[in-house]
Amino acid sequence: MIPLDPPEMTVKETLAAACEGLQNNVLKIRLMGREMDLSAAEKIYIEAAEHNGLYSLATTARQDELLLPDRDGEHLRTLYSAGLVGRKDGRLKYDELKARALFGRCLLCGNSEIGSLDHHLPKEMLPLYTICPVNLVPACGKCNQMKGDRIGATGGQRTLHPYYDRPGRTGRYLFADVTSWPVQFRIQALPDWDAELRTRVEYHFRTFKLAQRYAEFCISEVTASQWLHRKIRRESGVSSLTAHLQEDAQQHATTHGLNTWDTALRYGLADSTWYLHQGVLESP
Repeated sequence: MIPLDPPEMTVKETLAAACEGLQNNVLKIRLMGREMDLSAAEKIYIEAAEHNGLYSLATTARQDELLLPDRDGEHLRTLYSAGLVGRKDGRLKYDELKARALFGRCLLCGNSEIGSLDHHLPKEMLPLYTICPVNLVPACGKCNQMKGDRIGATGGQRTLHPYYDRPGRTGRYLFADVTSWPVQFRIQALPDWDAELRTRVEYHFRTFKLAQRYAEFCISEVTASQWLHRKIRRESGVSSLTAHLQEDAQQHATTHGLNTWDTALRYGLADSTWYLHQGVLESP
């Protein structure tokens, strides 16, 4: 996961943009009339997210929706697809939210190209958050599909929210063990994590199959670097290669983040006796 500050854009803005150009004036007036409801829901969402209360909010809102479905639920879902994604003014807001992602990377897996916005709380179950910017996360198509519409059976069975969860605030938790090909990725819990956060980080890791996907991402990354690594080793020795790998890891952590897969890979290469003496000579 790549953490990102929540967008400053509000649901009032996305509602106005999505409704712009709507041909059905009666429906437009009706949906614009929901602005206070949507803004109130947005405020509740942000408050819950900032205090780790989104799971409780989601389960309660889901129960309420089952008992008394929102009268405009289907209209709001259509407004997202036809208005925010499909019409000019809405699409500008949609693309603005997508463009916030660092290096154009999916915030959920931290690598693949962004294809869409993922609804952190699913729009099929919770229509009030369908066009709420803080609920819309830049994601690749694969992550969006893997996540699906699940809320989770327990508080720990839910994926991380890139806008509000900061598991790496106090250090590294993603590690790459380079003892042979393929590279093995793992999570190492930090001392300040409580039981729920540990469960959630591991659940996120499993849900998006990150160990397998990161190992696949490594192939092109390592292959592209090995020519230089071999040259340094051949001309200056293993100690120089070690110093280069350590500097590369530190620099990458500064620019891309401490807990991205490619930072973990770089630290793993620098710490690997196997890579320094054997793996550098073998294609992954």
